[in-house]
Amino acid sequence: MENSTKSIFREYFTEPPFVDRYEGDPMDAVDVLIPVIHTNELWKVNLLSFYREVPIHKLFIGDGGCIDNSMEIAKEFPRVQVLDHRSYKSLGYSIRKLIEAVETDYFVYLHSDVFLPSGWFGVMQQYQTQYDWFECRQRITALIEYDLEDAASRALSGSQMGRRQAFEQILTKIDDDFLYRNEDIILAGLINENGKKYGRVNDTFHHHQVMYKQSIWGRRVKSISFELEIDRQEEVRAAMMQVKGLVKYLHPDAQYVRGIVANVDRLQELDEMDWEEFIQWVKQVNPAWLPLISKEARLQAWRRLLRAIKQMTKKLFM
Repeated sequence: MENSTKSIFREYFTEPPFVDRYEGDPMDAVDVLIPVIHTNELWKVNLLSFYREVPIHKLFIGDGGCIDNSMEIAKEFPRVQVLDHRSYKSLGYSIRKLIEAVETDYFVYLHSDVFLPSGWFGVMQQYQTQYDWFECRQRITALIEYDLEDAASRALSGSQMGRRQAFEQILTKIDDDFLYRNEDIILAGLINENGKKYGRVNDTFHHHQVMYKQSIWGRRVKSISFELEIDRQEEVRAAMMQVKGLVKYLHPDAQYVRGIVANVDRLQELDEMDWEEFIQWVKQVNPAWLPLISKEARLQAWRRLLRAIKQMTKKLFM
């Protein structure tokens, strides 16, 4: 299960036959919990992986007010029970009510955007006597589509079209040396330098796939990142719940305090909560956090000041 060479994308987009592990393994059956407001286009294949891997006694779904057809797809599967959670304002309360509905000694809590690989349940089951609550590692699949914002003058590669005659004076200049993954810049430059016309077309686009490819050279994907454009209401809601949830429910922990302070700073920027208001709330709810939060707030203020000085110094000597 570690490093399968099988394409996960093929598994995602080749719908397998339905396999109900419960029918062959009822003795190990567990309830499965999934809170849902919306899912992605792989929701059905994810459900197929759940039923294949886990002997599902009952699938409890917390409907937080679905905005898509997630419930209709889920109801195609056996032993599904949908709980109406539309009046709840938080994910946490939905999870609480789902756990209260559990009928088996052990249960599995899954997100709707998770796909379980072959052997998942067997491995997890081995740790039932070692832990009371446990989780596994993540392997990320990036399935996103976005327009490349490219304000630079660099040419764009991936789909190009041109006149053969325009290259007659250019091809002899290209030696077998350094033209590699820079062809967009070099070909556009050579075209312009030889009196021809390079241009960009903005009326169409191509889908450029950023994913793992086998190579004779080492090309291990270490990380990816993308940035969501989130509306103000959701940003405020997420930051507020992150801050207040950690402070209310946990004992002080240094690994979370930096995020708490950063989110409070952001809420202050958005005119939603200032530091004085937050400190008063902490004093009422869980004052044990105050020393850690105060120390981290001072550190972050110093970091901002040092960054500002560094930027000013850089500008002065440019």
